[in-house]
Amino acid sequence: MWPPVLTVIVVLAYSGSAGLLYRRLTRPADVPVSLAVPVLVAVIGLAAHALLLYQHWVATAPPDVAAIHIFATSAFLMVLLLALSHQFGQSIFHAGLVALPIAGVIVAVEGIAPGPATPLSSIDSGTQVHIIASLLAFGLLSLAAVYAVFIALLDRFLRQHRVNALVRALPPLETLERLLSRLVLIGFLLLSVSLISGLMFVDNLLAQHLAHKTLLSFLAWGIFALLLFGRWRWGWRGRIAVRLTLAGIVLLLLSYFGSKWVLEQILNQNWQI
Repeated sequence: MWPPVLTVIVVLAYSGSAGLLYRRLTRPADVPVSLAVPVLVAVIGLAAHALLLYQHWVATAPPDVAAIHIFATSAFLMVLLLALSHQFGQSIFHAGLVALPIAGVIVAVEGIAPGPATPLSSIDSGTQVHIIASLLAFGLLSLAAVYAVFIALLDRFLRQHRVNALVRALPPLETLERLLSRLVLIGFLLLSVSLISGLMFVDNLLAQHLAHKTLLSFLAWGIFALLLFGRWRWGWRGRIAVRLTLAGIVLLLLSYFGSKWVLEQILNQNWQI
């Protein structure tokens, strides 16, 4: 019963923190509400979430690398990033109004309907690094894509002067864009580890039908590299950041799932990695 209790704690803590954030963002201007309380509640959720991750990745052998578990790990990293940003004086924690409900839903789905297991076994350690880095990169960059969609919607509402209660409660565009940039940066670094480890430890890509997967992954890596360089050099943000983020995740979707589907369902060949 230990993991279900932890799941409930995580979902309640993340939901409660998001609710406190909403209350803070919609308060009257003359009513001060401290940000410390929603941060503390989120940290309680992070602690329970960390125990869940320990139970899954360390205490269980072999660990299950099904997609929902990767997304749950990525959600933990996302909330941890928000909490650390507050601790180190460059807070983007207001973006938790979007991030915390997403993380809570992911953890709830993981606890209720984890889906078919994909155990990580009978694979050498180098290939394990490649697989875990790949899936973490995909999970984190997928969350970045969700943020990109929120930014696009918020930007559209603002341009059309449709400032309703939801728009007023959402974090400022600058806050969401900063979080998007950080998610893309961390996902890009993990994707780099994935590609380097794949070249080092995965033998004979053509024989394993992985050439097209690798090519699409490198194209996605190039798009995210271009986005990060453009933001650093020319301050790219807004629509161009949203479009490049979504283009990169589409390529990763084709790489991770499209290639697998074509190989197994159309070509009737085995997906070995």
